[in-house]
Amino acid sequence: MMGQDLTPLLRELDELDRQGLRRSCRRVEAVEGGRIQVDGRWLIYLASNNYLGLTQHARVIAAAQEALARYGAGAGSARLIGGTFPPHEELEAELARFKQAEDCLLFSTGYMANIGIITSLVGQGDLVIGDRLNHASLIDACRLSGAAFRVYPHADANRLEEALHQRRNQYRRVLLVTEGVFSMDGDLAPLPAIVEIARRYDAWLLVDEAHSTGVFGPAGRGSLEHFGISTEGILQMGTLSKALGSVGGFLAGPKVVVELLRNKARSFIYTTALPPSCAAAALEALRVVKEEPGRRERLWENVRRWSSGLMQLGCELVSHASPIIPVRTGSNGRTMELAQALLEAGVYAPGIRPPTVPEGSARIRTSLTSLHTEGDLDAALGAFRQVCERVAVSR
Repeated sequence: MMGQDLTPLLRELDELDRQGLRRSCRRVEAVEGGRIQVDGRWLIYLASNNYLGLTQHARVIAAAQEALARYGAGAGSARLIGGTFPPHEELEAELARFKQAEDCLLFSTGYMANIGIITSLVGQGDLVIGDRLNHASLIDACRLSGAAFRVYPHADANRLEEALHQRRNQYRRVLLVTEGVFSMDGDLAPLPAIVEIARRYDAWLLVDEAHSTGVFGPAGRGSLEHFGISTEGILQMGTLSKALGSVGGFLAGPKVVVELLRNKARSFIYTTALPPSCAAAALEALRVVKEEPGRRERLWENVRRWSSGLMQLGCELVSHASPIIPVRTGSNGRTMELAQALLEAGVYAPGIRPPTVPEGSARIRTSLTSLHTEGDLDAALGAFRQVCERVAVSR
């Protein structure tokens, strides 16, 4: 770095080590069903958001390969400069129909979608209020927007209403932001109450459906469908990288909002478009979601089997309302000791520590997919039983 002293950076890394917060990437060599290969060993994979197993679906792979052969490895440019490919247009139209919205806009990632949506809709003179445990992309977007930013205690609709009651008249525009299913706790937002509050106080509502799209609701449309809430006027953000098995983000909502984002969202305008092959894969995945509801049924069977087994072991679960089932573990050191012991026992389940979760709330975040077999889950429960006795995380 041009002769600069790197010692302060080394000290930062040493401090992360001391606090048990230093991270590293683990190389995955192969994926098959509900298992992955790491360092030549096959492990039960409890870390994926591939809830419906669609990353490995033959039709999804074939759709990506066909688009890859036709359009090339990448889009080559931003959509407003280099043009839009048919898979982009087809996927946006299909997502809008699926989400029962007027229109839809694709982004290159879910993170970029949240950044683009929020910074385009609110700014100075506006107020944005979000759940304390919202995803980092939502928090970063709220801060970058320039709007006044307030948080309310997790899933506490009463405190949200108090904040609005005190402040609504001070601002031109108010945006409420929540995840539908929270990515680290796995619980659901109290959406019926939040929707009512948004309407009562003339506030916009953005629901991050990243972890609920394809999973919740009779047709897999997400947490709004799960609660039977009309989507009219609600901004629905989602990703293509969880249940839809590809990569990318989107906003489904009123046509005027989508048109505004197309012209104002910097994370859409100033970046290369999503590769057409990724859009084609997600489009085919969306068709599979509609045509193969049995995948969602198997997923929920696995959720019930896994959460019940953990509770029988005496593990303290943060939540078991979704395929994300975190096991509370206490200190950072104990969490990583448990994760390593599970790895040695044949289970890949990561330890989650601050700042991803609040201080003092480290956990092992397990996530289920429709690809896990009964044998996978029984073997993983056996490993948890052995490890819990060794590391003493059970009650």
